[in-house]
Amino acid sequence: MIVIVGAGLAGLSTAYHLSGMPYRLYEREQEVGGLCRSYRKDGFTFDYTGHLLHFRQPAIKELVERLLAGQLQKHSRKSFIYSHRTYTEYPFQVNTHGLPPEVVRECLMGFIATLTRQPSSIEPKERSFKQWILDNLGEGMAKHFMVPFNEKLWQVSLDELTSDWVSWLVPKPELKDVINGALGIKDKAFGYNPSFLYPAANGIRVLPESFLPGIDGVKNGVELVEVDTKRRRALFHDRQRGESREEHYESLVSTIPVPELTRRCLDFPAHLKEAAQGLRWVSVYNVNLGVSREQVSDKHWLYFPEPEYPFYRVGFPMNFSPSLGRAGCSSMYVEMSHRPSERQTPEQLIARARAGMEQAGILRPDDEIVVADVKDLHYAYVYFDRHRARALPAILDELERRGIYSIGRYGRWEHTSMEDAIGQGRQLAERLRAQGVQSVPA
Repeated sequence: MIVIVGAGLAGLSTAYHLSGMPYRLYEREQEVGGLCRSYRKDGFTFDYTGHLLHFRQPAIKELVERLLAGQLQKHSRKSFIYSHRTYTEYPFQVNTHGLPPEVVRECLMGFIATLTRQPSSIEPKERSFKQWILDNLGEGMAKHFMVPFNEKLWQVSLDELTSDWVSWLVPKPELKDVINGALGIKDKAFGYNPSFLYPAANGIRVLPESFLPGIDGVKNGVELVEVDTKRRRALFHDRQRGESREEHYESLVSTIPVPELTRRCLDFPAHLKEAAQGLRWVSVYNVNLGVSREQVSDKHWLYFPEPEYPFYRVGFPMNFSPSLGRAGCSSMYVEMSHRPSERQTPEQLIARARAGMEQAGILRPDDEIVVADVKDLHYAYVYFDRHRARALPAILDELERRGIYSIGRYGRWEHTSMEDAIGQGRQLAERLRAQGVQSVPA
């Protein structure tokens, strides 16, 4: 028997691709999807912050387009950075035209200086994210966007983060691209997501829900309590019925955060359990707003590097799909990072979000907010730091030695896209099928 913990995309994909093998899928919430969910409130549909589909793997693209046949719309990215009281296109490094001339010069000269330096000999897992920025983009881009934006997002000094996750998310441009961007010449799209797909209706929730017809049920409202890895028994608690249930397994697939999983493993080595508790992450307040004015912005999303704005990103769901809002209104999601131990009230967050958007000219003082809701995404972005580089491989190896496969963004403690989560589930299912896991007698 295979037991799967968590019905986010990684868990759903594992179950979907285990067709014909015995498994049970447990989910703590009443809905599937994890953070890839949507909810309705007073005529608006909001995602648990922005979730957009872009593909690098043909097999996963084909799968998603088959599961969501006729339900996806393609968009050309309209994302911008608001700084120095002006909008420049994303990504910053190839779109500095329009910024004050002295800023453009600093960015251009700083980037040119990186081309004459000797390549760094420091291993990516040892080189800091800040040093990577300086080595690859230069002091001007570091000063005017990359450092302030990322320190706002991560809530720590970039010297504390390593750079072994950066390459696919922040590609280094060529000199020609940087010069063209400084002059306002646009001859190609840049970045990993110049276009994206998004459901025509009902929000991103339709993606995880599209797996349900192909899997053998989900037990919702059931939470993992503890795991005896030696006896391969997992104890679950049914939150609705108030009952406990024990499962015998040969393989356990976990998609919950590594610190949460190891805490529940009663007989996991103490030094690895302690190491798992040292893994760090940043939380995000997702402030969802509905405004009684049409088209407050024609953009998809905006980045805000400057400290006077409390948020690092603002997105506009009504521009992903008109079905997500009410007629005559606009909708937006506002993202503010915070350390996991810090708390602010919804009223404080909504007031800060509104004040910042009025300062940026997105909202007007007389705009009426007709819907305001806050979701605290406790686990949002994991830290790639030196502790993770040292501790995580041993933790994952020991889990697997005990028949536990930890996958997904929080299960592998990494930066993965929706596509990656689906792909990891598929790969693990194929591996388990090859091993021929059978039922375990009680």
